[in-house]
Amino acid sequence: MRHIAAVVRTFGLTLRGRVRAAREQDPEAGLTTLEIVFWSGGLLLVAGLVFAAIQTYVTSHIPGIS
Repeated sequence: MRHIAAVVRTFGLTLRGRVRAAREQDPEAGLTTLEIVFWSGGLLLVAGLVFAAIQTYVTSHIPGIS
């Protein structure tokens, strides 16, 4: 039982330290929601362009297959 209590206590101290470190960080250090939306939209656009290019290439070569 002591072993379980020691593990739980250690986990609690570790978790408390992580929460404290997260609170002390600069709130402007990460990406904002708007930046994430713009990056996601841009990557989606690039993926769409790549898909369209591959689809056009494959469609143009289908008549050559016999």
